[in-house]
Amino acid sequence: MEDDVKKVIKKALEKWEGESINQAKLAELKEIIYKKTGKYKFLPYVNLKKWIKEVKSDMKEKKPTKKVEVKKEKPTETKKKEVVKERRVEEDNVAPKAVISPFQDRVLFQNLSYEISSMRRALERISKQLDDLEGTLKEINNKE
Repeated sequence: MEDDVKKVIKKALEKWEGESINQAKLAELKEIIYKKTGKYKFLPYVNLKKWIKEVKSDMKEKKPTKKVEVKKEKPTETKKKEVVKERRVEEDNVAPKAVISPFQDRVLFQNLSYEISSMRRALERISKQLDDLEGTLKEINNKE
């Protein structure tokens, strides 16, 4: 990926910080990349998502991590709770939270329903074959 594309994606991510990236934002980002670079007019969304992940990982590596300062006094229960809360807040700030859009939920549901229906069709075929075999066995037994 080129540096100018990385810069465009980084600016867009900083602009949309805290928001989930939906299909409309991907299309907007694709247009911005095309306008800035003059390339990638027919960029597949799969590649764009990979580039976004790459830029996000680069941004995380460059972000300085904050350390919790703990005083070395006798820890009381309230101070212990405060330290634990501070650590949790920092962990929440540092750790990325996965945001699943309603579109992804819908696609997942469609995939699951398709899998279930294909399994049902396979079971119906198997049961028909078993019925046919059972009928032929009865015919053979009746002839003998």
